Amino acid sequence: MNTIKAFFKKVVSNILYFLKYKKHLYVKPLFILIIAVGILYLAVYIYRTVIHEPEQKITMDFSNETEAPTYDLSGVTVALDPGHGGEDPGAPSKYGENEDNVVYSIASKLQTTLEDSGAEVIMTRSEEETKSLDDRKVEADLFISLHSDAFDDPAISGFTTFYTYPEQEAFGQHLNESLDRHSFLYNRGNQTMNYQVTWQLDYPGVLVELGYLSNEFDDYILNEPEYQDKMVTGLIEGINSYVHR
Repeated sequence: MNTIKAFFKKVVSNILYFLKYKKHLYVKPLFILIIAVGILYLAVYIYRTVIHEPEQKITMDFSNETEAPTYDLSGVTVALDPGHGGEDPGAPSKYGENEDNVVYSIASKLQTTLEDSGAEVIMTRSEEETKSLDDRKVEADLFISLHSDAFDDPAISGFTTFYTYPEQEAFGQHLNESLDRHSFLYNRGNQTMNYQVTWQLDYPGVLVELGYLSNEFDDYILNEPEYQDKMVTGLIEGINSYVHR
């Protein structure tokens, strides 16, 4: 123990001797170091307060500042087919509702907007109803089946309109173009596909994939009420454009 105390005493004594009698060895370098630290601090301060603009949180603006347009769709019967439902929830969601509830919410909002525009609306299913594809065939002037599907690859994103027959292509194109003006997602185009809900019709009908719940961004925004409103706006603009083409 005495040996350890003697060792530390000697070390402290040497340090004090160095600080007292060897100032010429450390005062100048220490002074330079202090000046350098001060300059560095001053540069960081000037950058943060004068040069660098403060970071701003990025948010999505779903709002529409312009007054909502009015449509005259009197005499037009539109069949709205919210995909899945009941015992079939469709694609699962990480951020909110599954596919059946997402598309039913959008279909319900679109129904209200269409009826306010004078159109007659037929909903192929109620909110919790299980409905076969055969039973989704109804008589109307226009037919829209709404979906928000899923892929094995979560990177796949975007919206798509699908039709079966050549006489359905124009309706799909009008919807695709109007959705493109309002959607935040990649436009995957107006494509032909033999989905039963469209091939069993003898009038203009389309299936609209509004996005893919397997993609995190698609899933998030499709569960946002404000974004659903934008999809309703895109759909009714497309309907109106087609009817009055």
